[in-house]
Amino acid sequence: MTTEVKWPLLLLLAVLPLQWFVVVGPLRLHIVAMLVFLAIVVLRLRGQAFLPVLRVAAPFVVANVALCVIWLGAAVYHGLGAQQPVQQLAYLAVFVAVGTLVHRGLSDDRWIGVLRWSALVAVTSLLVALSISMAVNGVNAAAVFGQTIASADPQILQQELFRSAFAGFGFNEDSVRGNFRHEVFGALVVAMTMSAACVGLRPFGSVPARRLYVVSMVLGTTLVVLSLSRSIMIAAAAWPLLAVLRGLLGTRITPRLLGGALLAGTGVGVLAATGAMQVLWVRFTQDTGSYEARDGLYERAFENIGANALTGGVATAGESSHNFVLDTWLRTGVFGAVAAVTISVLLLGLLLSLAVNLHREPAWMLPVAAMLLLPLVRMFTAGGGLIPPVSWVGLGLAAGFIVHRRSILRAERESSGDRLTGRPS
Repeated sequence: MTTEVKWPLLLLLAVLPLQWFVVVGPLRLHIVAMLVFLAIVVLRLRGQAFLPVLRVAAPFVVANVALCVIWLGAAVYHGLGAQQPVQQLAYLAVFVAVGTLVHRGLSDDRWIGVLRWSALVAVTSLLVALSISMAVNGVNAAAVFGQTIASADPQILQQELFRSAFAGFGFNEDSVRGNFRHEVFGALVVAMTMSAACVGLRPFGSVPARRLYVVSMVLGTTLVVLSLSRSIMIAAAAWPLLAVLRGLLGTRITPRLLGGALLAGTGVGVLAATGAMQVLWVRFTQDTGSYEARDGLYERAFENIGANALTGGVATAGESSHNFVLDTWLRTGVFGAVAAVTISVLLLGLLLSLAVNLHREPAWMLPVAAMLLLPLVRMFTAGGGLIPPVSWVGLGLAAGFIVHRRSILRAERESSGDRLTGRPS
């Protein structure tokens, strides 16, 4: 069965970056893909298939359900819309569906073999879609890159390339936002971690396949850098830092770690030689408009919390603090904020637990730990103060791998116990 359902997950990862295409009404293409994926998994699997993921992720699921129920209550009490809490419940269901399918699929080598190409499929899908969008909108990417590097002004790339390319497919020039790129390129990071974990479980046997995989990862990394999305670059950069931590804790420097360091050094050299490094430097150190705006949003958030601490009811549209806990407090009151803190602590605690034990884990658990980085970063940087849809998919992938790893450890303990007691295994 898992072999038959490998294609919907691969298709979901291919469509996830295409977030500037509107299908109908407010529904964008990637949301439709998530809902279709959820429907396929629910129709194909029996209820008990979801139990392994639900058992392991129970605290996280319960905290999210509690948050959404409190949010719905606050929305009814204040006469506000219930659309957003219902959406979050749907995304939570997608999380469980993704985790369940991954957990089941990891027992099938053919399934793993197909999902190794997640990065290549996502990169190709995004490049084709961006090329079409830029051609339709008359965007000259080479000229925009040249202007950006010549002036060391990241705003040129954001306005003239991304915002211009994203217009005309459901969004007009007034409503389209260059900030779409955060989740567009975040979806690439999710696909890259999926590929890396699957390759770790089942390495490529042929040289051409390995080379194509490396090319897809290099292209994905290049696109993430070109996105100029600080939050996505920070989340992606933490992945190699986890690799360094794993090497240091294990007191071993592996050829793979050395190769990664060499590749990273080469990338930095290329960025410096082309002038792109200067653009990145300006983006992080001098392009401070969003930092300053965020300060004002935090001040207003604390003022509104002081006046509405217990029951919330504050509309955050256009006034979001970009902080999961604070925005939840504004919308739902103190009880919703407690649930938001619980969710944040659970995710951060899981990441820290994985990080400090990575040297005891197989290599494929490194990209699994990296899957948690994007959701944590985006929870405290994304407008709206919510877990974005892309991050829900990433969390689902991580849940599936973690449940798989725990089932392996449980089987090893049971086998060891059987040997000690003399029972046949």
